[in-house]
Parts: sequence; structure tokens; C-alpha cells
Amino acid sequence: MPKRVITYAALMHLLTFGSVSQAEDWSYDGANGPDYWADVSSDYAICAEGRFQSPFNIVPDIDADLADLDIHYGRLPVAVTNNGHTLVTSGGPEDHVKIGDTDYKLLQFHFHTPSEHLIDGTSFPMEVHFVHQAADGRFAVIGAMIAEGDANPAIAQLWNVAPYDHGATGSGDAVITLADLLPIDRSYIRFMGSLTTPPCTEGINWQMLMTPITASAEQIAAFRSVFPNNARPIQPRNGRLVVAER
Repeated sequence: MPKRVITYAALMHLLTFGSVSQAEDWSYDGANGPDYWADVSSDYAICAEGRFQSPFNIVPDIDADLADLDIHYGRLPVAVTNNGHTLVTSGGPEDHVKIGDTDYKLLQFHFHTPSEHLIDGTSFPMEVHFVHQAADGRFAVIGAMIAEGDANPAIAQLWNVAPYDHGATGSGDAVITLADLLPIDRSYIRFMGSLTTPPCTEGINWQMLMTPITASAEQIAAFRSVFPNNARPIQPRNGRLVVAER
């Protein structure tokens, strides 16, 4: 039987709200955990069959003059969805990044604990992913590690309205500045990978920022009180090229 091809609409539903249906739900542990994602739905087959899956231990092969990340993120009314796997917020209509000659619209951003990727073997308490898509359908993700330190003002506003119930959305009158979720130094490491959640789509252009942002111990603990561990285990590197900005 031919494999089903997941539609754009279904993919966006997965990115924002989680699984297509309860019958196809996946999790981070147990019988529907990462080792069994490909068994949950035929749409997730690449989670097991893919060659360039994310996350993995990021160790650069070479330094190079990479294109600047021309990030255009503005201010955004606070609205947070608990999709049962993480807390996710949609990007604003004008939020985008230009990488080289390609513009990518910010679709959403979300959080993981602990960090999914390692950087030269080092783990961080949390990781935030900004998921983008170009007009031609290509995806790009900007990732930032979150270290324990000073409280983050954007995270504070998000956590203030974040719902505990799966499938619920919390919102408020506050406005966040998305730049608060990015380090001032935008140097990055580039590699090809996948979405780190089902359907584990490959061909994703990843930019992992080299400098972490911070969140307070209380902010990290608050997220973990809802999602104690929502990180996919490390995947094989399989010879992919990893390039650090010089």
C-alpha cells in the first residue's frame, strides 16, 4: 500500500495543535513514545526511516562566511496554545526572516525541555524553536538554547496566560517583543535536519544560534510543571555537514 502524504493543512494542525486525531496521538514516553512514533501513523514513517533526523549532537565541521540572519520580528499580542506536547504561539503577519535571498514567514514558535539538541555534547535546560516557511514551501527553523539565569520578560508574559489544559489557548492584554527570545549575537550554526516532532519532516534548513538566551530557575520550573520532558532523544548524525558562522 502506498504511503500517505501528509497535507499542508494537516502539517500545520500538527505544528500548532498536536496530532491529527486522538487515535493517532504520540507522546514522549510509553507505547507511543519516540521509539514508536513511526508505528503511530503511516504519516510518521520518516521518523524511523529518515537519514537526517533532528535533534542530534551539533559539532561543526567547518567555519564559513554564512549569510546573515535578517530577522524581522515585531511585537505580538500574547496568546499561547497548549497542544498537549508543548506551548506554542503563532507568529504575526509581518514576522519573517530573510536567509540569503529567501524570505521565510514565521509560522510559530514553541519550547522544549531539556534542550533537544546538544552543542558539542552540552545540554541546556530549555530550547526554543522558531518555525518558518518560504513561499515555495521550504521550511527553516531558528533554534536558541535557554540557559538558567536572568528572568526573560517575553517568557514571563507567555507563562502568565499559558493554559494547563491540553487544546486550550490562553491570551491577555500584554504584548511581547519577540526579540527578547533571541540573543543579541545572532551568529549561528547551519545544518539540514527535520522537524523534531511527528511527522518528522526532513529537508528543514536549521539555524542554531550559538549564544543562549536566559530564563530564571522559576520560569524553567514553571514550564516543567506542565511538560516535565518534551525533548526527542538524540538522533544519528549520519554524515551531514555542519557549518558554523565564522
